[in-house]
Amino acid sequence: MDLQLLHKYLNGKCSEEEIAKVEKFLRDNPGAADRILQKEWDNASNLIAEKDSKAIREVVFKVVKKETDKTAGAKRFPFPIVKNSLMIAASLLLLITAGLSFFLWQQGRAEHWTVVLNERHKVKEIRLEDDTKIWLRPGSSISYSDRFGDKERNVRLKGEAYFDVARDTLRPFKVQTGRVITRVLGTMFNIKAYDFEKDIQIVLSEGAIQVSLDDEHKGLMELVRMQPGELFRFDRAHKNFSKETVQNTSEDQFKGDKLVFHNITVEEALNRVSQLYDIPLDLEQLPEEDRNKHISGVFEFTSPQSAVKKILFIHHLRWVRQDNGTVLILGRE
Repeated sequence: MDLQLLHKYLNGKCSEEEIAKVEKFLRDNPGAADRILQKEWDNASNLIAEKDSKAIREVVFKVVKKETDKTAGAKRFPFPIVKNSLMIAASLLLLITAGLSFFLWQQGRAEHWTVVLNERHKVKEIRLEDDTKIWLRPGSSISYSDRFGDKERNVRLKGEAYFDVARDTLRPFKVQTGRVITRVLGTMFNIKAYDFEKDIQIVLSEGAIQVSLDDEHKGLMELVRMQPGELFRFDRAHKNFSKETVQNTSEDQFKGDKLVFHNITVEEALNRVSQLYDIPLDLEQLPEEDRNKHISGVFEFTSPQSAVKKILFIHHLRWVRQDNGTVLILGRE
């Protein structure tokens, strides 16, 4: 029996001649239709996990049995009854096969990523399709795939960005920075993950977030859960981390062109300004004691040169512009 002809029969699309042919086949071959559908089922089941295949099979057989029981007391017209039950089974099988085909197509489809790079010296605002807003710092980039929002909302960050995530309890929002993954449902937070710095820093302004490490040997491990006003610091080289309560965590500190420092060294602050704003600095003559002094605070940014001056002013350090354009950083007089 041609399978396409049987499907045509079950869908009521056969000519009189085709109907007679199918029903003669069913009379002469009891149970043949069941065997044909079983073969099709097995072909589809080979592509489905065993436990899922069994569960779907049970649902189909329950529906068929229920329909057969309903017609058990009726006058015996074997082929309409067989047809009715087989139509149910065949329809479910076709739905399952179609769904499976779509799933396999989705799995095999190449994933395409969009990269947004901020090459300016000012913060760049981005709005994603889920209405999440991102303030991307100079020299930073954010990337997301064409599958963003299907089941999850995953983005990758290089550099620094502030996130105001649209709440969606069904589709978590995840930010990947190297092996550190920040998971949220809807909240506001800032992530610093510059390639030239040894630490990743996360500051939470509002809501709650979960920070995990995708360890190459142990898999995904939860590190901390954060509350507003907390700073998470992760040392990429040694995989050490800490959490502390800090000031300067409100959203207005991060959305504009301000420099926000949370207990970092003078050397780290100067290197950040140098890398992000392309200003050459020479720290060779800066004493180690001065390099390791810490600073915290929020500074209005007007120019790279003014940013350097403000950092040095805190500890009364000096700078001299050289003929080649390099700024020489010196200790106290």
